[in-house]
Amino acid sequence: MWLFDKLEDKYHHCAMHNLYNSAAFCKRAYQHSMKVMIHGVCRKGQRGLPESVVQTEEKSRVGANNACGTVKAAVLKNDPECPNLIASSVYDTKPVHYLSMVTEKIEWIEKEKPVYNVDSGQMETIKFLR
Repeated sequence: MWLFDKLEDKYHHCAMHNLYNSAAFCKRAYQHSMKVMIHGVCRKGQRGLPESVVQTEEKSRVGANNACGTVKAAVLKNDPECPNLIASSVYDTKPVHYLSMVTEKIEWIEKEKPVYNVDSGQMETIKFLR
């Protein structure tokens, strides 16, 4: 926390390495007089991630392929000492967990993208979530 003592303004955003990031650290940083907002990847063990967000690494290739793209998120609400704390995880080649106090909202947005269909030989529009 001594690093935050050197700041001159409030509400700085600070990206953290996964070795140091935790829900407790996010809360302590916001309780600091400079109200620092933390974000970054986080390890899953004993870092304050809710169980509903934690994803375990699949050992089999089939399990990993089925889990790929799975997204989970949780928002801590009604805590004035730690507002807007969002915990999320996404399964890519393995699970990645993320904590953020910087994000203001979390929602799915439907997007469209033109792609070339090799079978029809034409451009087609596909919809996806982001």
